[in-house]
Amino acid sequence: MVGMGRSMGITRHAALAVAGALPLGLLAACGQGASSTESPAAGAGPVELRLHGNSSGAEGDYWPKVASGFNARQSKIHVTFEPWAPGNGPLVLGAAGQLGDVMRLVASSEYSQVAAKGLLKDLATLVSRDKYDLKQFYAAAVETLRFRTKQFGLPHIAHPGFCALFANTDLFKQMGVPEPDENAWTMAQFQAVAGRLSGSRDGSRWGLWPPTGFQHIIVAARAHGGEVLSRDGKKALIADPASVQGVQFLSDLIQKERAAPPPGTLTGTDAANLLSGQVAMVWTNFGIINTLRKQAQGVQWKAIMAPKGPQSRGFFMGVDAAAMGGMTKNADAAFELVKYVVSKDVSLGWFDVGFAPGGRPDTWNDPKVTGDAAFKVFARAMGEAAPYNLPDNGLITDFNMALNKELGAIWSGQASVKDATEAARRACQEVLDRSG
Repeated sequence: MVGMGRSMGITRHAALAVAGALPLGLLAACGQGASSTESPAAGAGPVELRLHGNSSGAEGDYWPKVASGFNARQSKIHVTFEPWAPGNGPLVLGAAGQLGDVMRLVASSEYSQVAAKGLLKDLATLVSRDKYDLKQFYAAAVETLRFRTKQFGLPHIAHPGFCALFANTDLFKQMGVPEPDENAWTMAQFQAVAGRLSGSRDGSRWGLWPPTGFQHIIVAARAHGGEVLSRDGKKALIADPASVQGVQFLSDLIQKERAAPPPGTLTGTDAANLLSGQVAMVWTNFGIINTLRKQAQGVQWKAIMAPKGPQSRGFFMGVDAAAMGGMTKNADAAFELVKYVVSKDVSLGWFDVGFAPGGRPDTWNDPKVTGDAAFKVFARAMGEAAPYNLPDNGLITDFNMALNKELGAIWSGQASVKDATEAARRACQEVLDRSG
């Protein structure tokens, strides 16, 4: 998933901020125009809302605190956190007419699927009525969530995707390879560095964990001036010449330079192989940071900004949405909850528990974030990340599966880049041409 981190534990600051110990700050963060929620009728209780999110790890610990913080700041609305149950995600609940009022949805997996089914409410009217300022978020994050010209969600968590190389700097020193200048290095230099770090290239050590995920493909294609999917989500572009150049770059890392092994060659996780010295670099998002901090045990590592391609660095904006269920009977109250979920203080609380700090420049540029050596790289990359394109029919999971399946023949050496990208184009277009 494109927006997840791993738990670092709830800090005292996060708990206090969300529990309402900073009510003035939270009110300022969430105000954004007068509240549109009407008071309950005399003798009636507060408006009841249901909030959906995952129950695992730090997320399961933090969502109840978000709910209690919201409840503590006012008495007109009461929210209850209801985690997704196994087999009862948003599509299942929506089909059964049981989807809650507000929910977290990941753009790279479920957001467009749920929106395409008509299960989410367009927030544009509420945004306009409340004069709610969307400029408080990264423009690319807002644009990513604009689906079929409608705004079905606000950026709850956003990050610049696969924008960093996590390097075992002990291996750099051992191999006599200078650390790259992240402000200036190019993809050609990256290729050379990864090759040198592979040592004798006999498979005993590799310069890079296999860069073959659909996130790598998007970044490499964009860096060369191409794209995987059109902005309107209706056309597969993976076989366009510039996109093919990006895929060729990834293929050369494996087939030509032997800087990375084919997928499946190594056992264990990317983080475990990095710390054991089996690979020198891992190209990924921020989710690996907490694992490295917990398991490094003396191994020196750092995050380095990914290199520049011929056209750009190719970064995309991964976004998790705070969305409103289309069946809610309390849209005004639900919108107050959405605004609270994406507020600055709540967003910084997510950073305290190991996630990306929201989709706002004022959180990503907060000294707490920029003072963290690893996250500082991601904070810089946020300004370069472009919107993440979503299939117009919502079938993003099928699209990504088709892409990975057809391009898999490249990494195994069973097909040329030209033939595999054309096969991927056809397979992906078949998905895009289906009804949602």
